[in-house]
Amino acid sequence: MSAVARWDAPADLRQGRRHLRAVPTGPSASGGGPRVGVRVEPGGLRLTARGRRLAGIVAALALLIGGGAAARAWASTPPSAGHSVTVRSGETLSGVAHRAYPTMPISNAVTKVALANDLNGLQVVAGQQLRLP
Repeated sequence: MSAVARWDAPADLRQGRRHLRAVPTGPSASGGGPRVGVRVEPGGLRLTARGRRLAGIVAALALLIGGGAAARAWASTPPSAGHSVTVRSGETLSGVAHRAYPTMPISNAVTKVALANDLNGLQVVAGQQLRLP
């Protein structure tokens, strides 16, 4: 029970004071009789403006993170099971690349072989194994 201030119409005009009156709350408030200041709402989750903004930000971050992970997984191709060659004595990287890819321009072939083998320069030594993508 709770107490609510209510202006009752006084029978005598000299007596215009406030009176406290006990009113039921909760499930018993839905009974008959005058309801004064009692509003019964169904329970549940009610999002405020701040809560809706936070939920939107969390959803956007989840989409960004999920999209980034999906893009990385889609962009990374599994290493091909290409073959490898052994560098012969006196042979250069451009010679190996041209021999492996005769129809491709030499600069593109050299770049392709260098990237596949994590080479920082154009130096190769005899007996070195090079993967060909």
